[in-house]
Amino acid sequence: MADKEKNISKKRLIIRIVGSILIVAGIVIIAYPFYTNFVMKRKEVEVLASWDDQIGQVQATSSTTEDSDPELKKESIDVDTSQKVPFKITIPDIETEWIVNEGTDTATLKEGPGHLTESALPGEEGKCVVAGHRTTYGAPFNRVDELDKGDQIFIETLGNERFVYLVKDQFEVLPSDLSILEPVEEAILLLSTCTPKYYATRRLIIYAELDESGL
Repeated sequence: MADKEKNISKKRLIIRIVGSILIVAGIVIIAYPFYTNFVMKRKEVEVLASWDDQIGQVQATSSTTEDSDPELKKESIDVDTSQKVPFKITIPDIETEWIVNEGTDTATLKEGPGHLTESALPGEEGKCVVAGHRTTYGAPFNRVDELDKGDQIFIETLGNERFVYLVKDQFEVLPSDLSILEPVEEAILLLSTCTPKYYATRRLIIYAELDESGL
């Protein structure tokens, strides 16, 4: 009888321990996206501030050199204007502003949106593809599903170039569907993220075209 009671007590103890572990694991899983978003949004504030400082230096150098000798303007700016990545993407209608880095690997996307290396560069003919998380690591593309036709997407490079894209459409594709990468003659911007939120069953694509009229 005593042995039976001990066995029951052990089973209850094991059940309590397993239950506690499951509860803790559940809390960690639920809290993880909030933690990564908190950390990345704080970090992105610093990154954007650094970006603005660099842009300010480029503009100041450009203005000073242009006044003194226009012929030396390009040589005096310590920026390779052909290097368009990283760049800043701003989407006013959903209050989004992030620095886009080169690459769409796991490590890069933990730092924010990433530019698909094989795709076109901002402002150039072809499809410029930018991928970003929707619920974790700052969730840069959390609200892209709210974009409507005609909404503006701004891109700014360290070479002091600015491009405006106008949203034309949004649609979903399977992760294995590469047809969206087929070449085109127009300058297109594609934003890619997972849908629905918290799952990766499909990709939500925001399709935007370069506004040739500029800002």
